[in-house]
Amino acid sequence: MSERKVIKTTCKGCHGGCGVLATVQDGTIVHIEGNPDAPTRGTMCSKGLSSIQHINHPDRLKYPLKRTGKRGEGKWERISWDEALDTIAGRMKESIEKHGASSIGISQGTGRGYNRYTHRLARSIGTANIITPGYICHSPRLGLYGLITGYGRLYCDYHGWGGEYPKTQISWAKQLEISSADGEMAVWFLNSLKYVKNLIVIDPRETALSSRATLWLQIRPGSDAALALGMMNVIINEGIHDKEFVRDWTYGFDKLQERVAEYTPERVSEITWIPKEDIIKAARLFAQDTPGCIQIGSSLERQANCGQTLRAIICLLGITGNVERPGSMMSWIPPETGQMEDFFNEIPLTDEMRENIVGSETFKLGAARTAHSDTVIKQLLGDDPVIRVWFSVGGQQIVHLANTTEVAKAIGNVEFLAHADQFMGPMAEQADIVLPAAHWLEIDEIYDMHPRFMIEAHNKVVDPPGEAWADNKIFNELGKRVAPQYWFENVEKMLDYQLRKANITWKDFSEMAFLARTGKDQIYYKYKTEYWRKGGGFPTPTGKLELFSTVLEGLGYDALPYFQEPGESPYSTPELYKEYPLVLTSGYRQPFYFLSQYRNLPWLRSFQRDPVVQMHPETAEKSGIEDGDWTWIESPRGKIRQKARLFPGIHPGVVMATANCFYPEEPGPYHGLFTSNPNVLTSNDHCDPMYGSPDLTALLCKISKAKDSK
Repeated sequence: MSERKVIKTTCKGCHGGCGVLATVQDGTIVHIEGNPDAPTRGTMCSKGLSSIQHINHPDRLKYPLKRTGKRGEGKWERISWDEALDTIAGRMKESIEKHGASSIGISQGTGRGYNRYTHRLARSIGTANIITPGYICHSPRLGLYGLITGYGRLYCDYHGWGGEYPKTQISWAKQLEISSADGEMAVWFLNSLKYVKNLIVIDPRETALSSRATLWLQIRPGSDAALALGMMNVIINEGIHDKEFVRDWTYGFDKLQERVAEYTPERVSEITWIPKEDIIKAARLFAQDTPGCIQIGSSLERQANCGQTLRAIICLLGITGNVERPGSMMSWIPPETGQMEDFFNEIPLTDEMRENIVGSETFKLGAARTAHSDTVIKQLLGDDPVIRVWFSVGGQQIVHLANTTEVAKAIGNVEFLAHADQFMGPMAEQADIVLPAAHWLEIDEIYDMHPRFMIEAHNKVVDPPGEAWADNKIFNELGKRVAPQYWFENVEKMLDYQLRKANITWKDFSEMAFLARTGKDQIYYKYKTEYWRKGGGFPTPTGKLELFSTVLEGLGYDALPYFQEPGESPYSTPELYKEYPLVLTSGYRQPFYFLSQYRNLPWLRSFQRDPVVQMHPETAEKSGIEDGDWTWIESPRGKIRQKARLFPGIHPGVVMATANCFYPEEPGPYHGLFTSNPNVLTSNDHCDPMYGSPDLTALLCKISKAKDSK
């Protein structure tokens, strides 16, 4: 009789963390569903449910490979893991001896729980040149929360643990119901909507939630800071701010009041294209119907004015007292294990590492502990780059970084590139060594979610194909070759070490499935206790929430938030606007893709075969475009093709393109990377002065009908 068993594990098809029940029969997964006993209540999305096709895909990488031809030529030789790792370690040691430890770059894709290994490997070597997408996704939020409140994480309290749910919610450039990322899981967010009085959606286009929103603000991409400043203008002028919280727990309110006086509703309406009356209404709702929270989308971090935008939004939370109270924005206390980031933070970031971070002189905040990706690219196009050896895990910088043409040339110039992945994509095609990585159904690992109030177990359900390894094993085995004092005998001992503070082992935890601190175990109003400092207060230099940032003032930045036009816009570059009369934004979420992933899975690809660009019917009519036509989208950097999707819910002056596109079925080395990827159009010349974020969601373009798909 055949064996059939159900294994509890955790999905990471996106940032997610949904609890999973995987049914295995005779060593094969025959069914996947959500675990109703997990905190995510049995929910799963199409990405996780399609994992059966993912793990059984015929194009999975199965063995380590060594390049035998020219870079990108597609000629490979199968090698052993020992040869692959010895080669990588040897090139690292050689580069360290010749150029110093900072010559090693370690890169990753989106945070899926292996962030701590990326950072630990880098620090154990002696470099902080870590190349991540964090500077355009999540890291600016964490950094600015830290500057203003003194701690780096604030998340919407959708749980009701303190006796209240958010009465007013703002979804700002965010589709949490689709992305389930960057904060709370979608299941908790959707449940909280049962209790919400006011839902305010801020987005250039109508989303699924816009139709049920109390108010939808159709904002011009890149003008978000002006809106936040304008809302504060209304709130302060009408005296509806939280006077007690502002008086007792904030610093610099008078100076902020002077700054926001410049941003009248009339002026902000002209900047944002939002009616003045709606700006006033949104401000009143958020200030008066409290508690409230703001869910921030990563689109705000993919703009060259992201730092000031986020600061303005956080100050908006501050003056309304929507920090650390039930139903507002919370910093969650982690489970007994502590933060998983402790695994790399226990290795100090030395002054020497900091001094040699690429981009640290220009982008003081963004390059505080990781390299600035666009500066890395610019250097690689020059004669004396800092990065000589690049070890890449998971992420495809060649796909997601701005100005694809430059990125492709730069990566081709890397002296030595090793890449770990599950498929032979555009990044792997450029590598000297390719390592086969396991899927989340094929690993034992600890998964930590963004809010950090719980951790979950990835329990291996089936063996990976061929000789594919889990990411944590790849890091550990390479780490033992280059810095053995910081690494472990095997993966299980490494997991035991990470769980030691809770006095449990990996075997204990794998049976528990998750460990969480919820309900009464969470502490609200921490600033009224001695949680952060004796006598109460916030862990900032002033002991208060800093509306006027003393830290930024010390670093030479403006201590108060302000609005800055994007590098390209109808107002900052009016002559360019005459030739490129549309505002282009990219990256809207789709429930079946996650950034550049899953276009090779038949179930998911069937939902959207071709990338689409959304435009208003009036915009399409001017160019003779009909729904479903192939179109050319052009910017000063180049042009791409996407199919037209006519949509009256988008502003006639804005078009929105599908981001991070390539065609896995097309031949290498680039697999159609330059055909439809909007990053061909984006610029890496205009970057946020704090974090270095380029304009990926606010630039100019023109659009025309293509005769065919070619």
